[in-house]
Amino acid sequence: MNKFKLYFLAFCTLLGLFSCGKAEDDIEYEQLRYYGPQYATDLALIEQFLQTHYIEQIVNNPGAPDDQDIKISPIPEGDTTKEPVWDSPLLHSKEVYYNLLNYKVYYLSLRDGVGESPTRADGVLAAYEGAYLSLDGADPISTPFEYIPLPNAFFALPSTIVGWQEIFPLFRNGTVVPGEGSNPAVYTDFGAGVMFLPSALAYYNVKQTTSDSAVTIPAYSPLMFSFKLYDVRRLDQDGDGILSINEDLDGDGTYTDDDTDADGTPNYQDTDDDGDGYLTKDECKFVKRQGDSPTGVILYTTYYQFNGAAVDDPATEHFDETWGVPSCSGDKTTPTRLRKYLDNSCH
Repeated sequence: MNKFKLYFLAFCTLLGLFSCGKAEDDIEYEQLRYYGPQYATDLALIEQFLQTHYIEQIVNNPGAPDDQDIKISPIPEGDTTKEPVWDSPLLHSKEVYYNLLNYKVYYLSLRDGVGESPTRADGVLAAYEGAYLSLDGADPISTPFEYIPLPNAFFALPSTIVGWQEIFPLFRNGTVVPGEGSNPAVYTDFGAGVMFLPSALAYYNVKQTTSDSAVTIPAYSPLMFSFKLYDVRRLDQDGDGILSINEDLDGDGTYTDDDTDADGTPNYQDTDDDGDGYLTKDECKFVKRQGDSPTGVILYTTYYQFNGAAVDDPATEHFDETWGVPSCSGDKTTPTRLRKYLDNSCH
């Protein structure tokens, strides 16, 4: 690979960097390294950590803030009674293709969850603790840098580091009992795990200092995040009325390769998906006019949902909420229909 391509890829990587929970922190860049050798170094450190540490505790305390808290500790020298994380049945891995390389990402699945899984384009409400991995002499260690036990906002996954976008969709959210008065909401049965990320799927050559200057995350640090996926929010990235989850037309979990009008802007970021000059949102609009005349007084305007609602609202006269976005022929129910906002022959 020539140097131009290398630096271009690095620039693209930096555009996607996200510091979980940090706002205006100091950022410093170090000399760029080749991805292949750095990945080999990161993977060796991660695997050494997994082989020399054990799961000391997993808290099972349904409904409490510490439910599914995990403590991972170093195995004392000479102790053969502790099972390394490396041998735990909870440990899994996923191959992630990024920056022209296949990265092996290890993760612990403490609990899958019972609700919905987020896509790469959705929002997540997640508690988490982050730490970076390094060597203390010959021994791998973890240094905490951020702890968010009580999240108060959703993170849009497209704005987070790549590792989050890859691992969170493997889990599902739980159930919630809304709080009343001063009582907090109670989350149960949520997905929980730990991810171990090579530096290219995190901050790579960017050194970061936390806002209180308490911890500096060195450049090229593999990261470890323990997390709890409390809730999922379906997002509409381009505000066109079609949820981003429904803009993944081929269902491969990747949103950047779905571009109906081939204009270079993927559908989930395109307000006119078929390029016919009419906004997608307007092509999903239902207008009720007095006397059903094209020039009659508008009585109300509403919008079709992608597949329609589960039940009709009887209070909405002349409009059935179970209708999905129609095709050019007016078909509102056939699952395989070509919806008219994707058909430039009509609007």
